[in-house]
Amino acid sequence: MAVISRLLVLVGILSLFHAAYSAHEFSTLTTKLHKNAALPLDIKLETLFSVLLACVGLVLGSEPLKPVSWSAWAGQIEREGGGSNPFRGLEERVGFMDIRAQRKAFTEWAKQQGAGFKS
Repeated sequence: MAVISRLLVLVGILSLFHAAYSAHEFSTLTTKLHKNAALPLDIKLETLFSVLLACVGLVLGSEPLKPVSWSAWAGQIEREGGGSNPFRGLEERVGFMDIRAQRKAFTEWAKQQGAGFKS
């Protein structure tokens, strides 16, 4: 199965390069002839088919997925501690800030500094 998947990926990538080259050539020719023509359907279909072929090859060549137990994973993160918790930023974030209190504190600080800020 690995040989087939690698072959599919290789054919898909080579076909994608060919589609890109064809699109470039078409663009160059239409620019030289001063025509505004849409990209031909065969180039569009070749691009889609090659991407699909490469994706199928990658999926077939990947290893089987392993089941993830959320409770075991979360317990492991809690035991390890440190910075490995991906949700630490959400759990320890600052709540809503009181803008009026900060404005008042800034005004008092500005008055102490002697700068004539108008509030």
